[in-house]
Amino acid sequence: MAILEGLEPKKVFEFFEYISSVPRGSGNTGAVSELCIKFAKDRGLTCYKDGLNNVIIYKNATPGYENAPTIVLQGHLDMVCAKNVDCSKDMDKEPIDLMHDDKYVFAKDTTLGGDDGIAIAYALAVLDSDEIKHPNIEAVFTVDEEVGMDGARDINPKLISGRKFLNIDSEEEGIFTCGCAGGCRLNGLIPVEREKFPLDRTCLSITLSGLCGGHSGTEINKQPASSNYLMGRVLFELNEKFPINLISLEGGKFDNVITPATSAGIAVNEKNVAEITQFIEKYSEVLKLEYGSINPDIKLSASVEEKIDKDNLSVLDKKSTFNVLSAIYLSFQGVIEMDMDLKGLVQTSQNLGVLCLKENEFNITFLVRSSIDSQKDHAIKKITSLIKLFGGTVSLLGNYPGWKYVRESKFRDLCVKKYNELYGKDPVITSIHAGLECGLFAEKLEGLDAISIGPNILDIHTPMERLEISSVERTWKLILRVLESANEL
Repeated sequence: MAILEGLEPKKVFEFFEYISSVPRGSGNTGAVSELCIKFAKDRGLTCYKDGLNNVIIYKNATPGYENAPTIVLQGHLDMVCAKNVDCSKDMDKEPIDLMHDDKYVFAKDTTLGGDDGIAIAYALAVLDSDEIKHPNIEAVFTVDEEVGMDGARDINPKLISGRKFLNIDSEEEGIFTCGCAGGCRLNGLIPVEREKFPLDRTCLSITLSGLCGGHSGTEINKQPASSNYLMGRVLFELNEKFPINLISLEGGKFDNVITPATSAGIAVNEKNVAEITQFIEKYSEVLKLEYGSINPDIKLSASVEEKIDKDNLSVLDKKSTFNVLSAIYLSFQGVIEMDMDLKGLVQTSQNLGVLCLKENEFNITFLVRSSIDSQKDHAIKKITSLIKLFGGTVSLLGNYPGWKYVRESKFRDLCVKKYNELYGKDPVITSIHAGLECGLFAEKLEGLDAISIGPNILDIHTPMERLEISSVERTWKLILRVLESANEL
């Protein structure tokens, strides 16, 4: 017996269980891609699969809809694979264990993959039906959205003729996303020189912790403090007052996370230890005054490392210490520009996500986001110029375009009208300061008229992820109403 049998809409949950029968983490989409191809061939539908495992399935219009604009149904096949600490499942080889209660569908001890498996399930249910009225359908299933949108970036645009584009990768019902930020990760490498640990020095550990952190897209408008940025400020000002040499510096693992904690090791004159400790204590109070309302647990502390082997410990020389600290101090963290069309939306931002001091180089990683490519490019140039100022180099990774909100959209207007007809109220029209595949498709497909919707999915990317059953049904009704109204476009 199928686990999700009895849930409505029946076919949507049937196909969600179908694609959940194989592992489908990012970079591991071969099996789920083949399931979609088998689905298409079993029904005599034209389909295409490329070398990345992107899939496109085509279905002709039902009678009376031959002259309506083609509608693209788009989502991504891959999911984030996360599990509880005590879960033994190998998510590269084993499928998830689906479960449900009266309200939600979820997975035992792992992520569910509702992001974005529900989009694939909706599309397959449309393609499977002989009763749903619709125009020509192009179902576009991309891969590796969660790790850089490589599938959308490299898909062949000549295979997609539709310009009315329904992306189903939003996680809040009644929120129509009509724009998003583009982004780019910048890895800066600054060479450093080391020397032997000075005999008259001692080692201090500096820790900045207790910050709330957060997502550098959706939460940067709250102006949460970055421990990486603040640690750079603390150490730069400390270096102005006392001669210090950096030993270590580490903060953050992901470019898209506002860092909550950063640690550093420094070599200082033994005679200055008391003054430096006092300086750190006072600075901790300064940071509490500045950021305590949002970060009540913020704490800056220093402690002497008693057990160190000075003979085998190296420090950065004076110039390298200055270069590293100056690069952080002169960088930027937070909101750069707000959107002029959508009140309260961040347009451009910069996040100092990772600091890592190695033996011969200092790694500093930024994530720039903007819904306007020219502003994104400007921020990239400023970071590049800064890193080069200190003899470093910059590499760009995952550079993807923004999706600028447009004031006029026939497809958006139709979706809003049908939502109002169904539920007696208008949806919220918004843009997000994070990446969506729509930006890449908008760049590839001239004249694209796109919108992103989805049912309620809670706690995505965590083992607590759950998909609201009633919301899936309401969103399904909206999709059907939009398809059957395609002649109005």
